[in-house]
Amino acid sequence: MKKLILASFLAISSMAGLIDLKDGFNGQSKRHFLKTIKNGDSVRVNFSRPQYVESILISATGKQRAYSFGKVYADGVEIATLGVPGRDPIYPIIVRGRVSQITVFATEGSKFSIDNFKIYTANSSYSSYSSRPYSQRSEYGISEWGEEVLAIMFELDRLFDLSVSREKEQFTNLKKTAMRLAASEKVREVRSFKTYKKAKQLAAIIQELDQLLLDRDIFIFNFHADRLLIDLLTIKEDIVEEYDFEMESL
Repeated sequence: MKKLILASFLAISSMAGLIDLKDGFNGQSKRHFLKTIKNGDSVRVNFSRPQYVESILISATGKQRAYSFGKVYADGVEIATLGVPGRDPIYPIIVRGRVSQITVFATEGSKFSIDNFKIYTANSSYSSYSSRPYSQRSEYGISEWGEEVLAIMFELDRLFDLSVSREKEQFTNLKKTAMRLAASEKVREVRSFKTYKKAKQLAAIIQELDQLLLDRDIFIFNFHADRLLIDLLTIKEDIVEEYDFEMESL
């Protein structure tokens, strides 16, 4: 139980590097940031002092029949162009620098709403799972697999805001299972029936997500995302190899 509480605390603490503008920021309410802008309007996020920003995640919806366009600036330097259709695409934007102001600008003849706006301020230290030698990965057990899945999910959330993903239910189940595994006693016998059941459950959820995500262009055609999906699938294959599951039984 103590380890489960610790895992939960670590998962919450990892979000300390997140500024979610739906909660307001720097004395301004969310209405200052999450609103409809058009024809040269802009939304500005001002920091009290230069702030390291790893990445930005924006969700927007077009508010007119024609395609809308916007631009994103960091201290006056253009860092992204947004093409906004009449739905809610998600725009992950890599910054990796210290900035004093972030601006989202609607070009002339455009109109769109900013539905979600997240700023990640923690420097990503993610290390790809699949790039490690098998001799190293073969020493892992359920605790390590749980921790690795949590790290992958944090990186995916930076890119796609999993809380509004159509696969939210599956991602939630995966996170809960991974947290339980990360909190498992490392001294438990790897071949115990309880350990076997936990490992099989994790592999089954990954396989379910595998079939869903590989049909989504938003995941397949994003370089950062496809690396993370390969890592997730590699974890599943390592579990299957360790416990000799029949894939059909997952």
